[in-house]
Amino acid sequence: MSARSTSWQDVSATADMITVAGQRLHEGTRAIAGTPAEAARARDALLDLSAASARLARQLDLLAADSGGGGTEPPDVHVALDQAAAAAEDLGNCTRAAARAIEDELGGEH
Repeated sequence: MSARSTSWQDVSATADMITVAGQRLHEGTRAIAGTPAEAARARDALLDLSAASARLARQLDLLAADSGGGGTEPPDVHVALDQAAAAAEDLGNCTRAAARAIEDELGGEH
């Protein structure tokens, strides 16, 4: 496998990372109004989710590129993978913005 290729096993491993980060986020947001340490844990979980989402977006982009999207009419699988990659990128951007908002609030408490 070349350095540029990816596999569905890679995507599955990234999905597992997203699941773990999501569980940590869920635990952190239950007490987000609590202590700064709890808010910091939620922020860290959001940053992990953002990183995993960016990784997933790259993997899906590679899979889309490998799906034969070079023709005049890309196959449906290429379009779907490309859209999924864009959604993963959006998720990463949103979770990064949420982490920044928590960081700003933490900064205002000191």
